[in-house]
Amino acid sequence: MSTIKTPNIFYVPGEHDVLNDQGAGFRQRFSAKTPTKTWYSMDYQGVHLIGLSNAGELEAFGMLGTEQLAWLQQDLAAVKHDTPLVVFAHVPLFTVYKPWTWGTKDAAQAIALLKPFSAVTVLNGHIHQVVTQVEGNINFYTANSTSFPQHCPGVVAPNAYKLPANELLQYLGYRTVNILPGNPTAAIADPTLAGTAAASITIAAASAASPVAIATASSNAGFVDVGAETDFAAAAATPKKVMLPPPASKTDLQTAFVLKLAGQYVGISDVCTHMGCEVSWVATDTRFKCPCHGSQYDMTGKNVAGPAPKPLARYKTQVVNGRLLVSYEPIVASTTNSFERN
Repeated sequence: MSTIKTPNIFYVPGEHDVLNDQGAGFRQRFSAKTPTKTWYSMDYQGVHLIGLSNAGELEAFGMLGTEQLAWLQQDLAAVKHDTPLVVFAHVPLFTVYKPWTWGTKDAAQAIALLKPFSAVTVLNGHIHQVVTQVEGNINFYTANSTSFPQHCPGVVAPNAYKLPANELLQYLGYRTVNILPGNPTAAIADPTLAGTAAASITIAAASAASPVAIATASSNAGFVDVGAETDFAAAAATPKKVMLPPPASKTDLQTAFVLKLAGQYVGISDVCTHMGCEVSWVATDTRFKCPCHGSQYDMTGKNVAGPAPKPLARYKTQVVNGRLLVSYEPIVASTTNSFERN
């Protein structure tokens, strides 16, 4: 942090900053200007910036609490509604996935206070992946992490997981945010540590009576846009893992591998056909391997070792205007290792 040449640096706490001591150590080190609490606001070149604390320092994890909400109401009362707002909070202010507590329990009250403003950018972390949502004039963004990738909402479990070293940097990254004078909308970029654009999930706003719907910004008749074709330049030698956020008619996510065989892109499921565990690509052996019971598959998805009864399922692919599309529904694998040609 000492390499950052700016006169002031402000922080918002994550849960690991406030464990055990209710944030006392965090405040001592990083909250010299607000020593009794970890939320604050400031104005800078026409933008009103707000730092919130919802990582468990006070009443509970994923809570703002009555004192902080009362402060936020008082703070915003003095701000003109045409002033751009930028809000920071560690845990997402909108509900990304309720079963995993990926959200802020009392966020509705904060969002109600933000809605009258013409341009609001909310920046979050915690879930270690790029997720966006738009609700009126409020744009929500959660950022990638520089360590410990986590699964997509609803996929396996909300825990960090291991990846082969040659894949890891594609799932880690950082965010840059530019606020330009005269432009109320923040310019957001999410590069991975591998230097490519990060995969992104868009969460459609849902009412209290309906489940969260997850969709991509681009899909075509059951296909999901997984990135520019140029992002898959190495797919002939190294399968690249992609997320398959579903079309609007679906609500569950999947992950799969994309590789290039005989000059054509192929999508291969990462679900072992034995017990449904998640397989990984092991570059040193040029095989997909299941960590649960030892099943192994060659680069085409054919089962070559272990108890798996079938090959890995495949997905259809197509390239449209330089973008690679992968079918959301996989082709069912057969016991003879034969697949419909894509």
